Amino acid sequence: MAEERKDFLYYFSNGKFVGRREENLEDIVRFIVLNAVLLAGGLLLLIFGAVVLVSGDTPQSIIDFLIAGICIVGLILLRTKMPYIVAASIPVCSFGIICAFLVYSGGMNGFASLWMFAFPVLSIFLMGLWSGIYLSLMLFAIVAAETFIDGLARIPYSPQIGACICAAYILVLILTVVYEGVRIAKDNWGKKLILQLQGERDVMATMKDNLKIGLFLMNEDYIIQPQYSSVLEKILDCQNLSGQTFPALLISSIKPKEMETLTDYFGMVYNRSFDQRMLDEINPLSELNYTSMETNAAKILSCTFAPVYHGIEGHFILGTIEDITTEKELERQLTAEADKRQEEMRALFEIIQIEPRVFEDFLEDTDDEFKRINAILKNKDISSQEAVVGIYQAVHAIKSNAVILGLQTFGNKLHNLESKIKDYRDQESVSFDDMLHLTVEIEMIMRERDGFEVTLNKIHSFKTGGPKRQDEYVLLASLTKAADRVSADLNKKVNFKSDGIDGRALEIGPRRVIKEILTQLVRNAVYHGIEEPDERKAAGKDATGNIRLSIKIEDSKIHISLSDDGKGINLERIREKAEKLNMLENKDISEKSRLLQVIFAPGFSTAEEEGMHAGRGIGLNLVRERVKELKGNIRLQTDIGKGTSFHIYIPLAKQLSERRAS
Repeated sequence: MAEERKDFLYYFSNGKFVGRREENLEDIVRFIVLNAVLLAGGLLLLIFGAVVLVSGDTPQSIIDFLIAGICIVGLILLRTKMPYIVAASIPVCSFGIICAFLVYSGGMNGFASLWMFAFPVLSIFLMGLWSGIYLSLMLFAIVAAETFIDGLARIPYSPQIGACICAAYILVLILTVVYEGVRIAKDNWGKKLILQLQGERDVMATMKDNLKIGLFLMNEDYIIQPQYSSVLEKILDCQNLSGQTFPALLISSIKPKEMETLTDYFGMVYNRSFDQRMLDEINPLSELNYTSMETNAAKILSCTFAPVYHGIEGHFILGTIEDITTEKELERQLTAEADKRQEEMRALFEIIQIEPRVFEDFLEDTDDEFKRINAILKNKDISSQEAVVGIYQAVHAIKSNAVILGLQTFGNKLHNLESKIKDYRDQESVSFDDMLHLTVEIEMIMRERDGFEVTLNKIHSFKTGGPKRQDEYVLLASLTKAADRVSADLNKKVNFKSDGIDGRALEIGPRRVIKEILTQLVRNAVYHGIEEPDERKAAGKDATGNIRLSIKIEDSKIHISLSDDGKGINLERIREKAEKLNMLENKDISEKSRLLQVIFAPGFSTAEEEGMHAGRGIGLNLVRERVKELKGNIRLQTDIGKGTSFHIYIPLAKQLSERRAS
């Protein structure tokens, strides 16, 4: 059938469109129709010419033979390199001349003029819409003149007949134009749709070839179809997958019974026995330990399957395969790290439950046993079997002591090591590799024991280093963290420094209250005092602001000094805000000391809006109340553009008397 079509098109187009028929379909149709018109028209005109010649109408026969010759010339021209529009215009114009002549001559009692009604159809179809309309209107003008103007035609036409002829011609022309316009619009829409489909096809092909996920189709016999993504061969480490049975690729990866389950699952997918959610839940290949049959490469793959309808080709199973080896390895590492941290936390919790001196004795006993093990490993005079027995005894002793103290995590590790040593002991001989492996295991246990000692030293220093050292560390760490947190939230840079802390002040003074006061002052300094980096640079300062703290004992008082090098306190802004809140009397408006006292009032804040760190007017009020409770006082110094200093004095007499009484 394909060969017959080729011969047909070849002879009618003289081979002009061979190899590019799809993109020139409309030209081919016009070409073939024009061939048929010229061939049929030429033959008919030869017959008509002969008939007319016999009847005695020589002029008519001459015209018929002439037009027939023109048709033959057109057939010849179509097979040359002459443009189609030129070759088509010759027979079309000739046919128009014949139509005009037939109307003029009134041949066959005027019925010959009926040929003119075919002219709009042929001219528009063969010459194109606009050229055909132009030629059709020219013929209409000639015919209208011949039928309505007396003397132009050989036979007279009544006005009624002329009107009928012209009206029928216009009707045919309009219908032809409408049809051709609709056809062109439909063809243009079809071309746009084809271009869109081709674009989508190209996009899908590009996506298919660039996706990291393998895509493929398989039929009801589980045979992989040719349309699969190129990355699939890389994922499966197999070449030329088209035509292969997908389950056969998994023979090295799943067991025979699992293969039966897999084929049953594919049957359910193909027949749509369940909805997609259920199919995904029972998917046996959601995580597959895959081994390539060609390269023996091991991977972890994630596969999904779904039923699809592929046009006239019927139903298929769409498969996707993703290589998740790296993700699973990372997940395994993260899990191992999490388990390790959890194990360390359990071990730390177990350690802190033990009295330090008792734990020190355990470490000393463990050291003795490790020394014993080390001596056994270095002793060349004993057999490997005797060495294993001696090591087994030492490990058992360490494990027993660990379990007694409640070091369950450490005890479990020793128990597992003990089990391995027991297996070596029960062997007839112990190889060098076995002894090397055992040595590595013991080394890991020794490292964990060293970690115990580090932990114990930290706990011991924290508990026995004295309250002075501990309290100072906790206070500075808390204040530094407070400064860092507020500055990070406000996009500021702050450096918190200590100019010296007298440990006695924290030991005999109200440590918790001091910490509470300083926390409020540090947050206030960062929020209200320290400028943003750009503002500080513009003022000639370093982008990072500084907050300094010192705590001293002076004249039976604790002197706390906290200063910053920020922008200072804007008294004018305080005055405006205080006046709005009716917190000042007229006499206080110009007094600096009174304005500075306002900032400690409850509910007063110069912040524009409430936030996590300021705006509710409670921070400095809390400071004043705590200092007041301690019978202390606050002195405030500020300088615009240079910074602010808070000096807090807390008497020690009351603190010392309360401590002596307790």
